[in-house]
Amino acid sequence: MNNLSIRKMNELSKKKKKGFTLIELIIVIAIIAILAAIAMPKFGQIRENGNIKADIATAKNIQTAVSTAVANGTISLDAGSLQDTQLESVLDSGTVPTVKSSTSAQLGAKFTASVGSDGTVTVDAGTLEIFPTPASGSVYATGLAS
Repeated sequence: MNNLSIRKMNELSKKKKKGFTLIELIIVIAIIAILAAIAMPKFGQIRENGNIKADIATAKNIQTAVSTAVANGTISLDAGSLQDTQLESVLDSGTVPTVKSSTSAQLGAKFTASVGSDGTVTVDAGTLEIFPTPASGSVYATGLAS
């Protein structure tokens, strides 16, 4: 009898298949789905923050180029708002860059620069001033501008 029960146990252990049960697989898939649901909004936020920082960097570059042109005498101090052709002539690329961030004034709007009578250069995107001092309450004033 003892020999018979040992033989039955050996047969049962040989028949037992290795692998995961359906419940285990469903639990793993559910955990992955929860992690993906948490991570997806963060990726969008990181991308938007990157676009905002790229807009600020572009505005700083435009401000530096226009300030250099003012210092060289290429653009006069009383130039006011610069036309696209004037701005293109002082930029290295020869084209006026566009806004990348969807939270700024207008997505795809061209940057504009203006020179004050005291030589200060302001860079705007539509109605939103980006550089040197962001307008209060704008996305650029929330700590993303450095």
